Amino acid sequence: MEKTNLSESVWNKRFTSLFISRLIKNTGESFAFTSVLWLLILRGDGALGTGLLLAVTVLPSSLLAPILGPLMKKHHLSKWMFASDVVRATIVLIIPLLHFSHLLPLWLLISLMVIQSATGAAYNPASVAILPQIVPKHLIQKANAILQSSFEIVALAAVMVAGLLVKLIGPADTLLITTALFIISGLFIIGVKLKKTDEEKAAGIKQAKNTYLYNLKRGFLVVKNHHILFALTLYCILMNVAAAPWQALSAVYVAEALQSDSMVYSILRGVAAVGAFMMGFALAKVKIKRFGLFFIVAGMIEGAAFFITGMSTWLPVVLLASFIFGAAVSAINVPEMVIIQTSVDQDDQPQVYAVINASSNVFLPLAAVVSGVLAERFGAGPVIAGGGVLEILSGIAIFLFTGLAKSHLTADKQKSETVEV
Repeated sequence: MEKTNLSESVWNKRFTSLFISRLIKNTGESFAFTSVLWLLILRGDGALGTGLLLAVTVLPSSLLAPILGPLMKKHHLSKWMFASDVVRATIVLIIPLLHFSHLLPLWLLISLMVIQSATGAAYNPASVAILPQIVPKHLIQKANAILQSSFEIVALAAVMVAGLLVKLIGPADTLLITTALFIISGLFIIGVKLKKTDEEKAAGIKQAKNTYLYNLKRGFLVVKNHHILFALTLYCILMNVAAAPWQALSAVYVAEALQSDSMVYSILRGVAAVGAFMMGFALAKVKIKRFGLFFIVAGMIEGAAFFITGMSTWLPVVLLASFIFGAAVSAINVPEMVIIQTSVDQDDQPQVYAVINASSNVFLPLAAVVSGVLAERFGAGPVIAGGGVLEILSGIAIFLFTGLAKSHLTADKQKSETVEV
């Protein structure tokens, strides 16, 4: 790694609008999830309701994103993001109105959350693809690092503020505030104007002749045939499977292995957020030369943090592992975004990101269920440690048997532009 030119700034008007929009949107998502979670609990819907909520929060968005990807053209991305925010605001507004009218059975609430999650499928792929259009190429890593570090702190603060609001005014009223957050996010992003050059207009006319099915198939083939992206996707899948035990069992681990309560659980989350923020801040100051290698090493370090956490019951060691885990998350996410944004043609970026994200998340529910079954027999700690071992071994295999660690992004972008469909 080498230092970047610290005098160069990414804070032009369009990046600032994107930054504010994403911060507010992420806050809205935390508010929505926390509010609906407590609405279910206070209504007496219990484990069934909360379990369904966890499932519909991730899967609809991940599975629908690849279907929407081919429809997203690079000069209309801000419109997709705006539409996503407005529709989500509408759904989030309907929930408390129906609740106040006593017309909100569990099946309808979960159905509305499915729609809310599915509508969000357009925002994240579009926000990833829009970044290279609003900052210079040599500042893409810095821009991603700034976004990553800021979001980790905001996510932690949003959960705390949402919990406080739920306690003070109730979950339904908190959802009304969430509606306003999504609308404000949309207003900021709609101001990001993207202009076409004459060459891009000509290319757009040519691409418009391609059918939807052609573009849908192309997105999957770009990932499959691109040796960097295929290896990256494979490791993302394995990393998410390896992280599933921690996501599913962390609260149980704190209660049983550490003999602690929700306060310690919150502290662990806070320490991880600080680690993620500090790594993101550092990555905004230095330049990564080998993004693939950095990505692999970060994944292996995350695996080591899981292993240490699962095998230790001494709180200071677990706190250190949580800090390392948080730092590793930023160290994974930043190069992943940069690899997509610099090795894929801009019109393919929303679809490619969506395919990778969907592939990564589709195994999470099954992995979480298996983790719970194994924890019943072996305990939460050993299962979490086992996830860490899987991530380390997977990283070694990706390093040895794929070209991800030593690839050249510019050459690989040229290859991605010549994929045959």
